[in-house]
Amino acid sequence: MSLEEAISTNIQNGDLVGIGGLSFWRKPIGACREIIRQNKRDLSLCTFVGGIEIDMLVAAKCVSKIKSCFVGMEIFGMAPNYRNAVESGSIDISEESEASIALGLRASYLKVPFMPLKGIIGTDLPKVRKDVKVFTDPLGSNTQLIALPKIDLDVAILHVPYADEFGNGNIAGAVWMDDDMAKTAKKTIIITEKIVETEDIRHLPGKAQLPLQTTNAVVKLPFGAHPTSCYPFYTFDSLHIQEYLKMDFEEYKKRFIMKKTPTQYLEEAGGIQTILNILL
Repeated sequence: MSLEEAISTNIQNGDLVGIGGLSFWRKPIGACREIIRQNKRDLSLCTFVGGIEIDMLVAAKCVSKIKSCFVGMEIFGMAPNYRNAVESGSIDISEESEASIALGLRASYLKVPFMPLKGIIGTDLPKVRKDVKVFTDPLGSNTQLIALPKIDLDVAILHVPYADEFGNGNIAGAVWMDDDMAKTAKKTIIITEKIVETEDIRHLPGKAQLPLQTTNAVVKLPFGAHPTSCYPFYTFDSLHIQEYLKMDFEEYKKRFIMKKTPTQYLEEAGGIQTILNILL
C-alpha cells in the first residue's frame, strides 16, 4: 500500500494515534509528513518519549492533545513548537510517566478498565490528572494504589526495519511500547525499511515480532524514519535535526514536507551524502 493511501484510509480527524519508537530512534517521520500533507486535524498523540515528530505535528496544527512522559530534542535542547503550544494553552497535555503509558496500554490489551500502580503514590499526579484515582487494596493489605485508565488507541504507526507483505513485522533492537501498541490499537500501520519473505521474518533475530493479525497497512519506505534512526540500517541525522531547529517551521514545511515525494525529501535533505553520513 502507498503511504498516502495508508494515512488517508486509516487515520481520521480526532483519532488517538500511537507513535512508535522513542526520541530519535525508529520514529515514523515519513508518515508524520504525510499526515501534515493531508491536513489531518484534532489528533491526540500517544508516544512513550516524543521528539521531532511531535514537534512537527504540533507546529502543523494537526494535534489537540499529547500523552507522553517526555517531549524534547534530547542533546539538542527543547522541542520549541511543542513548548510554545503548551505554554500558550493551544494543546492539552496528559501528564504521564513511563509506567502510566505502559500500564494504560497493557490494560487495553487485557481488556480491563484500569491497571494499579504503587510507585507514584505520594506524587502530585492525582492533582493534575482527573482520570486517575487513589484506592486501597480491596484484598485487605491496606496498600494504597493508583488506578490508571486504559489507553485505547484508534491507530498505531510503527516504523520497523523488516516486515513481510502480510504485515508481520520484526524489530531487531529495542522495542519500547511498539508491540503493545500493535496489540491494542484498532488499526496498525507498519512502515518498513525492507520487505522480506515471511520465512525470513520467522528466523530473523529480534526482541519483537509484530503479527499480521494486528496490521491494516504495510508501507515500504526506505529511510522513512529520517532524521531519526532505524537500526541496523542508519543512525539519526544530527545535522538535519539542527537545521530543523534553526528554521521557521513554515519555511521547513514548504521546503521539506509539502508537495514532496519521499525521494524528493531525501534529495532536499542532502541526497546521497546524507545517506552515506548516517549509514551504520
